[in-house]
Amino acid sequence: ELYLKPAAGYVTPGVEVNFYTVVESACRRHEIAVGYRRAADMNSAEKKYGVVLNPKKSELVAFSASDCIIVLAEFV
Repeated sequence: ELYLKPAAGYVTPGVEVNFYTVVESACRRHEIAVGYRRAADMNSAEKKYGVVLNPKKSELVAFSASDCIIVLAEFV
């Protein structure tokens, strides 16, 4: 199942990280990170409502406390 989970559970808010770091953090939780949603862009159709799937893993991103990581996880 796909879930939107708070970014703060994966990385420190406000600190720039690459998506490799997010993927590793999700892996440690037995999840697969497939993207993220930026809260600041949630109302922008031009920015795809903040949803970024399969992001470039080397690009640096600083997530806010309101952002979410999109993960594939099994509901337990």
